[in-house]
Amino acid sequence: MVRRLRRTKKSQKYNYNKNRKRLNKKIHGTGTVKCPEIKNDMDFRKNLNTNISEMGLAFDVNKAIPVPNTKRERAKLARYVNGFLEEDASDSESEARNPPPKAHVAKRLEKDSKEFVEIRFRLSKGQVQFVTGMIDTYGFNYKAMAADKRNYEQETWRQMRQKVRRFLTIPQQCTPYLKRKGWLDCDMNDPSDPRWKEYGTDDEQ
Repeated sequence: MVRRLRRTKKSQKYNYNKNRKRLNKKIHGTGTVKCPEIKNDMDFRKNLNTNISEMGLAFDVNKAIPVPNTKRERAKLARYVNGFLEEDASDSESEARNPPPKAHVAKRLEKDSKEFVEIRFRLSKGQVQFVTGMIDTYGFNYKAMAADKRNYEQETWRQMRQKVRRFLTIPQQCTPYLKRKGWLDCDMNDPSDPRWKEYGTDDEQ
């Protein structure tokens, strides 16, 4: 038996301030599940890897979609050449016959991902005041905006155009401004309208 040094033994003290029960739950528990679809079908008696696999999801992406292995592919090709085609086909059929028991979770998540999500991006109050002030002063003359002294970040006219267009794609922020200007019934893509003649162009003068 190797005897420990006195210095090491002395430094190892029991920490009475630690809640051992809570620490053990944190280490061995599955953690907080924020996704309601997964949480409703989660069996907390099983570990996280088993739960995710039963739902038809991938716990480890590297294992679910592995990097192609040349040696394994070559061995598989040799099996095909040596006449193990029927055995491999039966293995693949048995895998296909056993879908995960909670596959509806994966289908529900896939359906939710395809649904349209409202744009939640918002510009800050200062950015809105800056953009609206520039439009009030110069209209949609982006080169004049870039030359303004308030453009202390020295943004180019293309960056100014991008900022204005981003502002006009957020209905919650641009609708009150357009209503105040009386532009709600205007067509932004109409070049004949003098108010929007420079909005959709790429070569402002």
